[in-house]
Amino acid sequence: MLSARLDTSYAPEVRRAITPLTIAKIGANSAYRFAPPFLATISGNMHASLPAVGAALAVGELGGLAAPILGRIATRATRRTTICGGLLALSISATGCAASRNIYQLGVCLAFLTMAKIVFDVGVISWLSDRVAYEQRGRAVGLTETAWAGSLFIGVVIMGLVTGATSWRWGYAVAAVAIICCSAFLRQHLPDEAAPSRVPRTADHVKPRLGKGWWVIVAMLALTACAQSVFVTFGKWLKDNFGFSDTDIAIVIFGFGAVELIATSSMIRFSDRWGKQRSAISGAALIIPFGIALAATSSHVYIALPLLALYIGAFEFAIVSALPLASNLVPAHPSMGLGFVIAGGTLGRAVMSAPATAAFAAHGMWLPAILGACCASITVFSHWRYRVSLGRWL
Repeated sequence: MLSARLDTSYAPEVRRAITPLTIAKIGANSAYRFAPPFLATISGNMHASLPAVGAALAVGELGGLAAPILGRIATRATRRTTICGGLLALSISATGCAASRNIYQLGVCLAFLTMAKIVFDVGVISWLSDRVAYEQRGRAVGLTETAWAGSLFIGVVIMGLVTGATSWRWGYAVAAVAIICCSAFLRQHLPDEAAPSRVPRTADHVKPRLGKGWWVIVAMLALTACAQSVFVTFGKWLKDNFGFSDTDIAIVIFGFGAVELIATSSMIRFSDRWGKQRSAISGAALIIPFGIALAATSSHVYIALPLLALYIGAFEFAIVSALPLASNLVPAHPSMGLGFVIAGGTLGRAVMSAPATAAFAAHGMWLPAILGACCASITVFSHWRYRVSLGRWL
């Protein structure tokens, strides 16, 4: 139970809710992360090229541009309503993906899935921000973000095995059922009473502003683009270059999930101690040499696969470290800062999906890996500029 990782300085309701919230996030993240590693399978089933399906995935990610608006809307509902409503919409969107007959329908359904996940994520982090002080928030958010690793370690693996036995459509169907069950459970058991705010409130006449927080948004955009450059291409790379099946790819994803879990566990241990900014910069900086080494060894699977796992693990450490920082960009309005940062993250995935698949189709895996390393450099620079503008570490 994850509640054992939180001491008595955390509110009892936070300790009780941390496990079911994390399980729900595993389901949500699994539906969201399923398509990229199985693009080759989806493209084959729909008789479309990899770049065409990559473009559909990019359209789906563009739904994330609605994050600032969705974040504002989410503040008008109770946190539990936001969380459960987001899960319900996720289940419906996953069902739509399963029923899609062409890449256009798939792109639209993926866009709705992205928007639904944003609503859910904003609800979860805002619920925690209401109840956990910023100084302790890294651990609480980090525990729920083990679901990002768990979605590979558990959810996407199960969906991949279902895909190998049947089709990718049934993979989405499994996720839809699991998510709706999580929504029903949280609707019954998640506390929703007003909680004392753990963040300072601005005067009503003072308009909340991001200020130099735009650097964090740019950093998140570049970081997610960095991950997307390899995540939408590695499945096709393994299939075409080394003859991997869908089941083989599911096993690889299981290994990646284990690496992500180690990275998130490290973040939980060190982020509050080191500071969110230092942790985010450290993780992004590690991606750069891993990306360059992956590009140099992409024709040698037994060398390149461990490097890809390290690349993904460094990304996980960086992004989970940045989420508590995002929740404090506008201290009195956590949903506002989160909405903009999540929008930046989904835009990063959107702008990289099509170029990465096209780069792979034309030049192989080395070019997406180099693109990822370049994006990681932008992330490091952006976080550093934010730290300089503040004059202190956060």
